[in-house]
Amino acid sequence: MNITYLIGAGASRDALPIVNEIPNRIEKVISLLESQDLQLSVTEKFDITNLELTKREVQINLINDLKWLLENSSNHASIDTFAKKLYIKNRDKDLNRLKSAFSIYLIIEQTINKADKRYDGFFASILKDNYYDFPENLKILNWNYDFQFEKTYSEYSDQKELRSNKNSLNIVSKYTRDRRDNNNFSIIKLNGTTNIIGDNGINEYHYFSDFENSLSITFLEKILRNYAALQLVTVNRLYSGLSFAWERFYNDNNDIIKIAQSKTFETEVLVVIGYSFPYFNREVDRAIIGNMKNLSKVYFQSPDAETIKERFLSIRDDIPEKSLLTRKDVGQFLLPNEL
Repeated sequence: MNITYLIGAGASRDALPIVNEIPNRIEKVISLLESQDLQLSVTEKFDITNLELTKREVQINLINDLKWLLENSSNHASIDTFAKKLYIKNRDKDLNRLKSAFSIYLIIEQTINKADKRYDGFFASILKDNYYDFPENLKILNWNYDFQFEKTYSEYSDQKELRSNKNSLNIVSKYTRDRRDNNNFSIIKLNGTTNIIGDNGINEYHYFSDFENSLSITFLEKILRNYAALQLVTVNRLYSGLSFAWERFYNDNNDIIKIAQSKTFETEVLVVIGYSFPYFNREVDRAIIGNMKNLSKVYFQSPDAETIKERFLSIRDDIPEKSLLTRKDVGQFLLPNEL
């Protein structure tokens, strides 16, 4: 059977904070960046054309951006809410500031913390005889910006490079022109990820190259150099690969919704993990899940699975009640019998 996973923030709960915990965690990252051990040079500069700031001045810019993000995320229901307000008010500069600051926060958070162990159990279960032997009947729709799949998978591939693990996992991300074979295992990042896009999606850059398990001066300099190129040099034609559901790329070849529809069209079983079907995403969820013409069964895995099942009815109401199954045990990712 053709199976699709739909992944939300709750799937990374053991590695990253949920919405109401984010301000406190951003504050801790700010304190880390202000520590004496991680202060960059006050004389050296990054090798970026038209950037006159020292490495330390770039670092201070980032810290100020994170403090701004902290203040505003604390004053709104969520970062998504703040972002939607900026979008509605056409405050593009501030929206880009939010995206770059939040991207670096997520990178640092995942660098100083271990990956959620449930991803490890998932790969151990689905991989066959080797690290590149995936079930062809499995697709993953991922609403998260994080790189939990990539980081965990690197322990199987024995490759530290983010890009190589992304390629092995057949990842397609919003705004990029990466296109994979529809008939193979694939991960579709519906909201993009913590990368940098250039030339209308032709080029993709990463804040860092290799995964690390601690935040060193060297690693920090790598991500700050790319932050500076994106945020502090106006002549560069770059933009954040982190996006929100209401932002669309209206080009059939690059529209992530059309790509997701194509890859999941034949889905028969949907497994929803840690995803609450928020209103912001409803239009996209309806477009993708409504396109699954053979969908006959849905699993919901979450401590509040019954509530999520009710919300799903706003997306599709044609699946029989007996085929909407809830699972409240979240110790491991659900592996349905149909897999």
